[in-house]
Amino acid sequence: MSALTAVAGLLLGFFGLPTLVNSPTARPVVVTVTVPAAPATSAGASESSSPTPSPETSTTDADDPRSIPAPPPLPTGTVALKDLTPLGDWGADIVGLSTATLGGKSHQNAIILRYPCQDPVAYGLNERYKSLTLTTGLDDNGLAKPGKLTVTGDGRPLKSVMLEINRPQTVTVDLTGVVTLAFDIDISEGSFCNPDGVVIALADAVLRS
Repeated sequence: MSALTAVAGLLLGFFGLPTLVNSPTARPVVVTVTVPAAPATSAGASESSSPTPSPETSTTDADDPRSIPAPPPLPTGTVALKDLTPLGDWGADIVGLSTATLGGKSHQNAIILRYPCQDPVAYGLNERYKSLTLTTGLDDNGLAKPGKLTVTGDGRPLKSVMLEINRPQTVTVDLTGVVTLAFDIDISEGSFCNPDGVVIALADAVLRS
């Protein structure tokens, strides 16, 4: 029987057919399949591939109170009152700078107050100044309606001056400890205010610290 098997094997090998031999001594064939490994993902690639979170809405500088510049410090020494900005929103037709004529004398860059029935014109001093000196009266070219100017400090009357045509007065007012300086004007006849054509001038007004 083994001789027949050998002959069959020779014939099969000669014709190039696969040899199928179930021999008890044949070694099992082990087939090794190599599977390519997946490329490793680096940490940098992982981070770059991750979705970028949407930026949060940031607060603009305009909304940040820390970005608002602080007001400039008040000047010290001898300071012209005209160089300070009055508190509130005043139009140039009510509070402005112009040449005034008081008692026949011309004063350049005087503070001109019109329509005196308005609220008092005020300035923030913040206790920086000790005194105020000024010349005041009715402009010679305005309406001759007499009245009274009261200089106040933090709502307290400090000095009162009569306002008359051709009779300007120069006064000095103590401002020690005053935070807010104001000029209260009263030009009235009975219970009626007569502002039309009345021009009050604060000339050569100088603060001293």
